Amino acid sequence: MPYALRLIGLALLASLGWWQWQTDTPALATMPPAIKPLAVVAAPELPAKPLRLKLKDPVCHDRCAEFDFDALQFPSSPALTEALLKNLEAPAGKSPEQRVLSLAKTFMKEAAEFHEPWQQIVKAQQLPGLRTVVVLDVDNYSYTGGAHGMNVVSALNWDTKAQRVVSLKDWLLPGQDAAFWREAKAAHQRWLAQQPDAKSLADGWPFDKTDVMALMPTGLALKYQPYSIGPYSMGTPEIVIPYERLTGIFKPDYLPLR
Repeated sequence: MPYALRLIGLALLASLGWWQWQTDTPALATMPPAIKPLAVVAAPELPAKPLRLKLKDPVCHDRCAEFDFDALQFPSSPALTEALLKNLEAPAGKSPEQRVLSLAKTFMKEAAEFHEPWQQIVKAQQLPGLRTVVVLDVDNYSYTGGAHGMNVVSALNWDTKAQRVVSLKDWLLPGQDAAFWREAKAAHQRWLAQQPDAKSLADGWPFDKTDVMALMPTGLALKYQPYSIGPYSMGTPEIVIPYERLTGIFKPDYLPLR
């Protein structure tokens, strides 16, 4: 057979094989789409002004009481400022500055009556939350005598779309409360496994629920007070539940985008 005819024959066979492969293989458009990973989108930072006050007894020279307040106020979201001041039990007043001053005067007056070096140190900072949520992280340290002071941590999850503080009851799908706490307990077990004294912690400090939570970009942070799931030396422990484990438990609006 001439060489040219052989080339034509091979080309025909190749085209027939290509046609057969096309008829046996589903079109790419009909293939199931790959599952997209969770896309973390942090909420934009809210405009804020400093809200600061530092007081010491002007006539005290030894074992002096101290009040140190370092926080934020939100002119465009006054309800968030109100939520923060209410969280810190600030008395009513005409302005945030006046309310903090009233809080400081009450503390300094009580400290003077006991002649003790009491301390109250408040630190509140804005952290990027998830999607439409901004987190106001609050640490309120007080020392009123004894072996050591005590920190009280809290978190205000401010939904910039709804213009209000949101919490677990807003995030959960109906009927998913028990499933959530199972995931929280599993996260606690993973956290325990990373501690050098895991066995003594497991024996002496069992899992406990907390109402302090923050919708952080990397996961849901469960925040604990001293002595809750560990000794004082551990400070304020924090356990993180990855959002992948909360799919089907949390409402889609409070999960990363797919």
